[in-house]
Amino acid sequence: MKKRSTIVPVSLAVLLAASVLSGCSQEPAKDAGSSPSAKADQKASEPVPIRWVRAANEQDPTKDRILLELQKRTNTKIEIVSIPSDQFANKLNLMMASGESFDLATVDPGKTLNEWAKNDLILPYDDYLKSGKYPNINAIVNSDVYKGFKIDGKSYFKPLGLAPMQWGWVIRTDWLENLGLSMPTTLEEFYNVAKAFKEKDPDKNGKADTYGVYTRASGMSDPSITQLGQYISRAYAVAGRTDNWVTLPDGSITRYEVSSAAKDAAAFFRKMVKDELINKDWMSLKPDGAQGPESDDFGAGKYGIASTTKPDLFLEKAKAVNPNAKIAYLPPLKGVNGVPANLGHSGGFWRGNVIPKTSKHPEKVLELMEYTLTKEGRELTEFGISGIHFTDVKEENGRRVYNINKAEADKDWDTKKNGYLYPLAWGAMNYFEYAYIPIKEKNYNYDEAFKNLEPWITTEMAAGAFPDWFATNAKYTIAPPLMNVFDDKVLGDQTKLRSTFGEGWLKAVVGDDFEGAWSELQKKWLAAGGQEVITNGQEYYKKNK
Repeated sequence: MKKRSTIVPVSLAVLLAASVLSGCSQEPAKDAGSSPSAKADQKASEPVPIRWVRAANEQDPTKDRILLELQKRTNTKIEIVSIPSDQFANKLNLMMASGESFDLATVDPGKTLNEWAKNDLILPYDDYLKSGKYPNINAIVNSDVYKGFKIDGKSYFKPLGLAPMQWGWVIRTDWLENLGLSMPTTLEEFYNVAKAFKEKDPDKNGKADTYGVYTRASGMSDPSITQLGQYISRAYAVAGRTDNWVTLPDGSITRYEVSSAAKDAAAFFRKMVKDELINKDWMSLKPDGAQGPESDDFGAGKYGIASTTKPDLFLEKAKAVNPNAKIAYLPPLKGVNGVPANLGHSGGFWRGNVIPKTSKHPEKVLELMEYTLTKEGRELTEFGISGIHFTDVKEENGRRVYNINKAEADKDWDTKKNGYLYPLAWGAMNYFEYAYIPIKEKNYNYDEAFKNLEPWITTEMAAGAFPDWFATNAKYTIAPPLMNVFDDKVLGDQTKLRSTFGEGWLKAVVGDDFEGAWSELQKKWLAAGGQEVITNGQEYYKKNK
């Protein structure tokens, strides 16, 4: 199916509307059905048109059976205006500025969104939510994790909930057993396990051919945000990593880069590097999505601890080499100085929905969004129509398992590209892969629901070793202060700040003078605009906490 890459001109939309109206103006037959009340009932039953602007849409609401069913259930007639991704921001901004009529847009937050709100081009959700008819939407836009999106105290942006921390950690438990070690739970234990994996022949092959942890940094302007770097830093600070804020003992906040947590985490990473407990080529390897050396080397038994988005793939490759190989989820480490074990937070969203001021049916748009957040609506937009796209739904150990009818799914979307997850399950109304956010079940407390998502998976996934991967990660999700704040004064020049920190961090980690390099890094980062960011961020926090 070809992507639609053009925007329907306003004049054409007007002409089409005029044509429809003229066609309906013919003299009706004189019968009982022509009474004013009958006409009103007929009009009320007609599908309400919803014009939805999206980037790179691939599903056709006039043919796609899932979208047809969604329209039937919500009494809507959806038109999707699809714009190529590389043109989306500019074209959508033009549509907003010109006053073109549409009802819904899926957009990124940031400076442009703020300008739309300031210029009265988009509608705040707040007034509509007072009716109590949209409890799921209300729970989302008024949650703690999304409070940074408010503009002058109002909600204009409904985020699409993002699966928390798709990346997680796995460890060779057969190696632990061979060495008589337990699962590491602290930084010290993590270091000792990595050292034992390198020095004590964990696979018992009589060769010194293993090391502890795999990581890579190539292509990153800030190598401190390698998966290993973040895993270590989060034992020192909630959501510890560059661009984030951390809470200080006195309740105030500062940027992670100038905190003692950043220095301590860098020193620990340095120790891992100097003792050669990670792969020596970590600075030159590019991210490969777990398809190349990460999973291959893990399967071949070269190292015993890894981060991945695909743990079952790691296990499959390990068993191909060693049928007795065992791997398990490695939880985040217990924090020091009272910091809880955490994976930080993914940011909690991937794009979101706004309603333009020109929308003719804002309440119908809200009804549509609200429906997709219910169990019934989520099921439809994740796996399709019951009895057609899936059958035999089972409840197993707190999760739902769906038996997918692959032949029918193949008819409605590109399963080679998207797998057997319906494409609009992500980047449309929601973005939780293979999961349901139990907002209603958690008394409309979105922050609590986010940590207790329910896995909804296929039978193939249920047969794997890690069917609850995202749900397990979610339990360790903790948001830092000032999350999702897009105020320019609070953000500063992020590219400059990130590269300045990354360059200094690397010099401190691999150089000979850690203290001197760290002192130099602090001076350069603050001079690059970091001091202004901290001052503005602290003022913003005081006003909005």
